[in-house]
Amino acid sequence: MEDGSVMKDLRHSYDPKFNIVTFELGAQAGPQTITLSLDYTGEINDKMRGFYRSSYKDDQNQEKFLASTQFESTYARYAFPCFDEPIYKATFDISMVIDPGMTALSNMPVVSATPCDFHGAKKVWVKFDRTPQMSSYLVAFVVGDLDYIQTSSRSGTTIRVYTIPGKRCQGTFALDLAAKAIDWYNDWFGIDYPLPKCDLIAIPDFSMGAMENWGLVTYREVALLIDPTKSSTRQRSRVALVVAHELAHFWFGNLVTMKWWTDLWLKEGFASFMEYLFVGYNCPEFKIWEHFVNDELAQGFN
Repeated sequence: MEDGSVMKDLRHSYDPKFNIVTFELGAQAGPQTITLSLDYTGEINDKMRGFYRSSYKDDQNQEKFLASTQFESTYARYAFPCFDEPIYKATFDISMVIDPGMTALSNMPVVSATPCDFHGAKKVWVKFDRTPQMSSYLVAFVVGDLDYIQTSSRSGTTIRVYTIPGKRCQGTFALDLAAKAIDWYNDWFGIDYPLPKCDLIAIPDFSMGAMENWGLVTYREVALLIDPTKSSTRQRSRVALVVAHELAHFWFGNLVTMKWWTDLWLKEGFASFMEYLFVGYNCPEFKIWEHFVNDELAQGFN
């Protein structure tokens, strides 16, 4: 505590309906800053929310796994104790202990990867840089056997598309589009994207179309990857819209955030408009505003 006192083994109670833990201090404390330190054990689930396991078949038809996250709206608490509401922002220091040869990703770049012994097994301790202040639902981390392709935006942001092995070439279209989008949004909003990198990753099992985790955007494979030998113009335009939508959230939602989920429509509305604006300016071959009438306007009148 700020006054120098330490309280250990606090009494606590758990409300399973609302996933809320309440701690009781052992003595009365005056107004001050209090640091709460918790040791906890979590689990990797198969429910595509919180910190979960995603499966796929490799080119030998063998089942493989990677671990990923989905924290919007209130699933960060499934992975670690936190004030899991959008109004409460904090910085996050993420570390992961992983198998050698695996790739670990989070919102920020890796600052160190150190071989270590973990319960008698050889592992790698990966530390990531501290995040900017952000809501808990935007935290993300992934570990698995991954390939990637890379480019840089004109403004210097490192951009990568990650896939399971054998699919990275299908990320070329999204990679080029993301580089354009970062620079275009920087200019349009007059506020530069504040993180040093932007990763886009295709997850085999993913409940949403995509999720705008700051610096590590997760997608369904169909919403990010394009097979250049088979894809239609319609498929390419859909990927363009989804990529543009999620990156628009870096400003609408991530940088400026609603107080509570009742205002979810605001960040989604702005991002939905900006996706059409960006694609209309940068991909005129898709004639996206013609599709807007059928795909969006008609639904709005329904």
